[in-house]
Amino acid sequence: MDESSWPDPLPDDWCWSHGRVEPDDENTYRACMECSHVFQTEADLVRDHNAALANYRRQNPANAPHVMADATSAEEIWTCPHCIHDF
Repeated sequence: MDESSWPDPLPDDWCWSHGRVEPDDENTYRACMECSHVFQTEADLVRDHNAALANYRRQNPANAPHVMADATSAEEIWTCPHCIHDF
């Protein structure tokens, strides 16, 4: 979605990383306080984190051996995989 088509004013539950509303409720696992991306489950957070690592490895093959291993739980993840803000 192009920024020109974003609503004005932006709603409180607007995800800056994806340009869409992502409702945050009592069932949400975690939400990023910076970009407002919502992870509905721990599995969603782990999946997005590991996808970001895989993307980095693909784009930077020389550094790939030095990139941390894929996460198996959210306990191993300290930053939002979409904006890199710390949790």
